Amino acid sequence: MAGPDDFDDALAESLDVIDRVLAEDDVPLTSRPRRAAQDFVRFCVIEVKTDSAAESTEPGEFLDYMGSDWFKFIYARTVAWYRRRYGDIMSDRSDRSITGCTLVLGTPFRIKVPLVTTRSGKPGETIWMHYPAAVEDDEDSLSWVKRAPNFATLPRGDGMKARRLANGIAGALRSIYCGMFTVHTGDPRVGELRDPILPHLDQAAVQISTGKPVEIKRAQWELQMACELSLKMLSQQRSGSFTETHDLYVLHDRLPPGKPPFARALLSRIPSWEVMAEWRYGRGPNITVAEAFSRYRASLQVVDGLMDAADRKYRFHGASFEIRKAPYLHDDHTLFEPRPTK
Repeated sequence: MAGPDDFDDALAESLDVIDRVLAEDDVPLTSRPRRAAQDFVRFCVIEVKTDSAAESTEPGEFLDYMGSDWFKFIYARTVAWYRRRYGDIMSDRSDRSITGCTLVLGTPFRIKVPLVTTRSGKPGETIWMHYPAAVEDDEDSLSWVKRAPNFATLPRGDGMKARRLANGIAGALRSIYCGMFTVHTGDPRVGELRDPILPHLDQAAVQISTGKPVEIKRAQWELQMACELSLKMLSQQRSGSFTETHDLYVLHDRLPPGKPPFARALLSRIPSWEVMAEWRYGRGPNITVAEAFSRYRASLQVVDGLMDAADRKYRFHGASFEIRKAPYLHDDHTLFEPRPTK
């Protein structure tokens, strides 16, 4: 009689082929397990015989079988196969976090800010998804700092300052995400301008956090683009067009009428685009960490203000949603883990 190992062997043989096809189709790794499980059923499962049915039947379409016990098992073992082949990256939830940059004693550090948090709902049935707009009372922003110093050894005043800075950065990034998530994109161009903004902010934070002069220079253009795209997005949303320029002052001054996104004086903390372009290619004078961090914080204020001023149908800042568990998830969590290598 065939056992679990026999099934895993048969599944693995098929998944090796299926995964290569998904890779050629540029399907992201974290999106592949469900696609692969569906493809396995589509191409490899001819009939299904269960204890509750008198006769075997064809699997049918995904909506027909996605909640069945047999597909739950296939999906769980598919996830296990992917975890065995690709390792920790299969547990990565980078789509629910963003890299920020904060200072501790004047030294830059990365901070990985969770944008969406979850908690249990009805056991085995639902979970709650929460979209915080700031650091909440039961959260410790210093725990998100990567390769962090020993905060317990810092003088009290320095520790408190580090926490205030981390709270401010994390709160700004969360507010931006909540605002961006609900921007009305009836005009597809609005979405095209919006979507690269967070990646630009993420990359700037990564570069500043290195503390390396050339990377800090390159980060300035990322900040320029985040602000520029945000201004153009709001203009496009309000009027259907925007001025073709890199000049942030011009883009601000030519915004169509509506809620002011931020005080114009804030732009004085961000150098002209010509200077930013020099830094983009590693030229221009060196930039101190303090200067780079100040521009980073100013850029967050600019982007946050623009997202807040944009038109939206719903406001998600601080919202929570109870979500039903995906019907194809097995209750036995051990099935999602690879079996030990023989």
